[in-house]
Parts: sequence; structure tokens; C-alpha cells
Amino acid sequence: MNRRNLTLASVALAAVTAAVVGGVVLFGGSDVPEAATTTAAPVTSTRLTTTTSTTTTTTTTTVVPRVILHAEGAPADLEAAIFALYSWMADPAALPPPLPDGMASFLEAARGDETVELTASVYQDELADGTGVAVAKVGKDVILAVAAGSAWEIVGAKLSSFDIGAWYGDPIRHILVIGTDARPHESQPDLRADSIHIVAASLDAGGGGIVGFPRDSYVDASYGFDKFSSVNVRAGREEMVRIAEDLSGIEMDGYILTGFAGFKNLVNHFGGVEVDVPFRMSDDDANAYLDAGLQVLKGGDALAFSRNRHIAGGDFTRSFHQGVVMKAGLAGTQARSIGKLPGLLAVLSTYTWTDLSAAELLQLGAIAYELDPEMVGNVVLPGAVGSANGASVVRLTSGADAVFEDLVDGVVTGD
Repeated sequence: MNRRNLTLASVALAAVTAAVVGGVVLFGGSDVPEAATTTAAPVTSTRLTTTTSTTTTTTTTTVVPRVILHAEGAPADLEAAIFALYSWMADPAALPPPLPDGMASFLEAARGDETVELTASVYQDELADGTGVAVAKVGKDVILAVAAGSAWEIVGAKLSSFDIGAWYGDPIRHILVIGTDARPHESQPDLRADSIHIVAASLDAGGGGIVGFPRDSYVDASYGFDKFSSVNVRAGREEMVRIAEDLSGIEMDGYILTGFAGFKNLVNHFGGVEVDVPFRMSDDDANAYLDAGLQVLKGGDALAFSRNRHIAGGDFTRSFHQGVVMKAGLAGTQARSIGKLPGLLAVLSTYTWTDLSAAELLQLGAIAYELDPEMVGNVVLPGAVGSANGASVVRLTSGADAVFEDLVDGVVTGD
């Protein structure tokens, strides 16, 4: 049998997605610590010796354990789940442990017949609702886990040691990312949508896309035609998801929503985002006073850059700039260890509202680490400015259909 020694370097972001970010991970920074690890007593397996006797002979059989696991900072049931996964991977006769639908069939072809010795470091944190999320780094491997009640469940893995790619749930994701114009003293999730984007990712292609809706897009809501930005106030974010699906022909996996205060807090928590501001800005309405050039924008300036529409292209350019901030967050995320992902999601859950589960958020965050930023397109849907009932609106043109068709596979070409 081949013997693999999988060792882990010592424990050394953070991202949203704002989206996803990842998809869902959008803002990168250095202020989110990796969850502290503690050294647990190594879990070792000893040789088991059995003796059988007959009237003529005595034989001794030594059973060699297939998996030896040394875990740092892992709760016992999480450690057991990791051990069970590797035991199944290393033993062709073993039955699969509890895994999400599709994960066992994905990993089946990579299973071997060997002994493995594993050293793992585990990073964990809690979301705002108390759900635990964890990332285990096992050599070059990555294991994702979520606390389900008192137990931990594996929800994804990248088992490079078995020469197989990542399984992080559905390989293509589409998320509606909404930013409201709620001020700090207002209800963050319930006011008008100041920023509306479909953020997509394809794990297999290693790319993604950010597609912005002009804020004043004239859409067919359940209560009649209205500006897309007003739908959240009158019918809620679930209605916004339905409209995005109807317009694009693409089923959304869910939504992530934040407001002005949440956006600024997220960016500040993660140390800012590095953005190449294309031209000098001086705008009182958006409080945007920025020099041109590459710079790190903290929360207030990042919000001002994202909101300024008194520029060439107006709301279309503003929506594009919002995508620029999202891509900057992705780049910042990837510059940091995936071990910071649980801490990032804990902060994200404090300042956002979402219908995504903890497992989906963790999977999306991990997918973000697999994307090539150069393959994440940032586009704004084309439209014609007009009027309806005395108000300025944008009617999407036929070019929007081409963008949506391009988005189906999770990757958008071009900026």
C-alpha cells in the first residue's frame, strides 16, 4: 500500500459578495482574524492484534489502520466527520459517511486503497444566528463543515491529495445582491434598492460575472409596472428575486441584502478595498471627494464611489463602479488564507440579510477562492432612458437578453 503523509503548515479575510460574492464574498481585508486554534491530543490508531487457535496451529493477524488523524482545534464530532470522510476515501470496501447529495458520487472515482496520515488545522466561527461554520485545512485539502444542532456535517471538500477537484455544491451559482439606500437610523432591509446586481460564479470554469441593473429599470411587478428600485419597499426582496428571474430566465439561488450602514461597516471591518478610481470625483450629494488612481477605500469612501451618479454615464456608470468594488473585494479575499472564511462569514451575517443557508454561504465563500478575477466580467444591462407617469425610467433594450444568455453558464465575458 502507498503511504501518504499529508502535513499542514502552521496556522497563519475576508470577502462579501457582496457579494459575492463567489460570488458571495465581496470585501477583502486584514482585520478578520482566523479563528483561534487549540492543540488537541493527537488522535492515533494503534495496531489491532487478533489471535486464533486450532488444535494444530496458532496465527496472529495485524490490522493496520488506514487513517491516522492529528487534529488541532476540532470539536470531537467534527474530528470524527473528517476522519470518516478520509476513511471512506482510503478504503474501497467502506460505505460512504453522511454527505450532501452529489458529493459521494463526485468523489467515488478518486477513492483509493491506501494508508494516510493526516494533520489538520480547523478554523471555526458562528454566524449571527448561532450556526457554526468551519474550514479544515488538511495539507493541500480543504474541508467545509457546518454545525447541524449538536453535530457537525461535511458540506464540501477539495481533496487535492486524491487528485480530484473541489466539490462545493452546485458548480454554477446565481445570487441577487441588493444594496438599499437606508441610512444608519433607518430600517436597512426595507427601503429602496440603490444597487441591484446578479452575481454569478462557475466553479468548473473558474470564472464568474457581475451584472448590474440600472436602478430605474422599469419592471413588471406583481402590483404593476414600477422602478426596480421601488419594488423592495412595496413588495419585498423575494419579489425582487422573482423579477430578476423573469427578466433573465435564470433561477436565482437566493439573495444577499445590505444597507448603507452595513456596507460601510463591512468594508471597514475588512480593512478597505483597493480600487483604481478612474477620475477625480467631487460630488456633494454622494459625499464623493476622491483623487484618481489606485487607492484603498475605507467604508465611507467606498460607499461614495459606489453611489456617485453625477458623472458621465450617470446611473449606468455608477452601477459599473459598484461592480468594480465587488471585484476588488474578491481580489482582496483571495490574497488571504481560506482559514479566515468562517470569521468573514460571521461578520457578513451581522451586516446582511439573506435566505441562503449556512452551508450555501460557506460553499459560496469557498468557490470565491477558486475563481480567476480576470475571468469575472463586470457589465451593466443596456437600456434607454425614458419616462413613465412623469418619472424618469430605464427600459431595458434587446441587448440585455444577450447579457442574460451569456450569464447562464455563470461566467460573463468582458467588462
